[in-house]
Amino acid sequence: MKNKDLAIFGPYPPPLGGISVHINRLEYYLKKAEIDYRIYNHGFNKNKKVIATKKKPIWYLKLLFIEKYKAFHFHQFFYFHFIYYWFFSLIRSENLIVTIHSERLLKYSGLKLKTALFFLSKTKRLTLISVSKNLKEFLDAKGISTIYLPAYVPPNAINEKTIKSDKEVFLFSVWKFNKKLATEIYNVPLAFEFLKRNESKFKMLFMIGNEQDSDKELLKSMIDEYSVENAIEVLYNENLIDYIKQCKFLLRPNLSDGYGVSIQEAMDLGVPAIASDVCERPNGAVLFKNNDPQDLSKKAAYVLNTPKKQLLENKEDLTYHDTLLDIYLENLNK
Repeated sequence: MKNKDLAIFGPYPPPLGGISVHINRLEYYLKKAEIDYRIYNHGFNKNKKVIATKKKPIWYLKLLFIEKYKAFHFHQFFYFHFIYYWFFSLIRSENLIVTIHSERLLKYSGLKLKTALFFLSKTKRLTLISVSKNLKEFLDAKGISTIYLPAYVPPNAINEKTIKSDKEVFLFSVWKFNKKLATEIYNVPLAFEFLKRNESKFKMLFMIGNEQDSDKELLKSMIDEYSVENAIEVLYNENLIDYIKQCKFLLRPNLSDGYGVSIQEAMDLGVPAIASDVCERPNGAVLFKNNDPQDLSKKAAYVLNTPKKQLLENKEDLTYHDTLLDIYLENLNK
């Protein structure tokens, strides 16, 4: 039986998030390139091209024995995946593509780091993609060949929605809300502190992609703690691109990050982006010193008082999705 072209494993909307949006938008280009594909959704939605694994661990075993493909693309989001890729490459014959979507690996130490690096180095037929330039340089130095390729696919469908406010609106978007992510990754305290200091001027549109797995009680307590209940609107399971054009800027204050796809999205739609300088950012973003509320306030004032055309003059029109398609075609021997 003839092998199908490409299998992709990762989250697929809903809910909306960085990886799920990436995979969803990529479908348009896969069809244009006439690449036959199937998506194994680490979630619940399914359609003709999308198979729902419903997050069941048994699917990691099933993937070892499903129909054959010419290439398999994994989007990395769990630590144990590093070991799984190696085992998968022993059992299966497909070319293996892996995209690492964050810099978490750089924070591993000791045995945990050595284990991940060992299994990456031993995985056969592997094309390894990093969305972070810092991570690429680290892995290259460890002898693990890596391609730097941010996971950005331009938006191709916008359903613009209205925001009602007599204040300047900025948008802050996260995948889901819990204590660890809020304080160690997304830096919600800094965003709330900034809003508290400027609540007479700003309204924050706080978009949370995954409502089901978010801690709403914790969110309410933090809103109360910072006394910003009158300056914040929380939206769940909405698409950032449907709201961003009505915002003054996008805020991305992450303490740890891989690139910041939402930054490029905002700028592509004509909206400035303010982001922490914690990692490589899209050209044209306004950067502030990581976790520095004074510098954030300074950069926000700069954005408010500078013509949008000037703020966006260094923005690039990106074609990372074309490069990814080339990687697919190379692995598919097309």
